[in-house]
Amino acid sequence: PLAEVLYFKAELKYITVRTTAKTHILDGALSELEEKYGDRFLRIHRNALVARRAVRAIEKYEDPEEGEGWAVRLSGVEEMLTVSRRQLAAVREAIAAN
Repeated sequence: PLAEVLYFKAELKYITVRTTAKTHILDGALSELEEKYGDRFLRIHRNALVARRAVRAIEKYEDPEEGEGWAVRLSGVEEMLTVSRRQLAAVREAIAAN
């Protein structure tokens, strides 16, 4: 069910769909999902949409290859997802609204 989805992440020609319990693979485009479910999901990067309800925090991090950046922490999973500089203001606004 869509209510269990934490994020959609585009990888190569597929979309990874992550819930707290499982990972699924879809065929399609993130833009289609964003258009259809934009009220529930937030674009954080060109390759990722996260469930607005799952966003817990935004944190600064240091990547040896990419340098300094921002990532979101989601409830239900340990991994963090990178936020692009372009989407940073929208992500901060969404967190403040929660």
